[in-house]
Amino acid sequence: MQLPRFGAEGQSRLGQARVLVVGCGALGTVACEQLARAGVGTLVVVDRDVVEWSNLQRQTLFTESDARRGVPKAEAAKARLAQIHAGTVVRAFVDDLHGGNARRYAAEVDLIVDCLDNFESRYLLNDCAVERGIPLVYGGAVALRGMAAALLPVTGAGGSGLVKWDRARATPCLRCLSPDAPAPGEVETCETAGILAAAASVTASIEAALAVRLIAEGAAHVPASLVRFDLGSMEFASASLAGARDDGCACCAERRFDLLADGGAPLQRWRVLCGRGAVEVALGAPLDAHGLAQAVAKLSATGVARHERHGATDVVTAEIKAEPAHGEARAPIELALLSSAAGTLAIVSGTTDPERARSIVARYLGV
Repeated sequence: MQLPRFGAEGQSRLGQARVLVVGCGALGTVACEQLARAGVGTLVVVDRDVVEWSNLQRQTLFTESDARRGVPKAEAAKARLAQIHAGTVVRAFVDDLHGGNARRYAAEVDLIVDCLDNFESRYLLNDCAVERGIPLVYGGAVALRGMAAALLPVTGAGGSGLVKWDRARATPCLRCLSPDAPAPGEVETCETAGILAAAASVTASIEAALAVRLIAEGAAHVPASLVRFDLGSMEFASASLAGARDDGCACCAERRFDLLADGGAPLQRWRVLCGRGAVEVALGAPLDAHGLAQAVAKLSATGVARHERHGATDVVTAEIKAEPAHGEARAPIELALLSSAAGTLAIVSGTTDPERARSIVARYLGV
């Protein structure tokens, strides 16, 4: 409260704030912890994955126990954040962000923090922020580099939200800056280039700083800049976003939200998970008690299957010893089912081949 322009009023605004954080990995864990410690009133955390050993190098909310038990990241984050600051309400959702649910998660929040690792989902959050006229804090990190910016869509200028700005302070949206997603293989990922924990932490800290300052101080005091850094050369730079808005942008100018009009289907039925050597396959509706029992029975035939409940999410895990490795680095294959009110996801670890992953799910679960 002693910081310039914060004071008791700024702290009160933080306590009223509702912030959506999508992605609870290297960026999301750091951002969530800093936002909770700053006193943000409500955090809505959405992540589709479970904690794995390789995450512990950089995902600061998680422990070896979480990895050993395969706890969903959103649920593990909720449990840890409750120990850090009980005054922050954490709503955890184990779900895959797509056109059919993005609006629901963004419906009642004041600000969105992007802690994702793929452009398709980033564009979904951008659509939500522009449609609702709320800030989107963008961040990305890979190897030893990172970048972050606070994007204030022109659609929110003059609005009555918790964070206010005028048209002169509006910035480009993500579609203005990058109208089309990079082609597959065009950009580095943590799968191909690795990531230093400090690079992720610096990026997420900048994101958290932008979010806290927008809420506590107000948009007028937060520079409209894209911050970039490289821990290899130890160089930091910023580029002004003033004048970069595209007056012909399909999203913030024409207000076309093509991804949100997706009819409720996920962007794709599978995803290769960055840095995991794993593929996620969306299976649809939640499993009831009978469906969970059937899954355990089917997977038990391949080895040891385990069913645990973490928060509001049922997790079934199994090591498929009969599945050959086919020369891939990770073996044997491990399969995890995550079922919550949001739906059911399968994560196949030990392969990055989507067709093989879907074949394994079909072979051992019959779906």
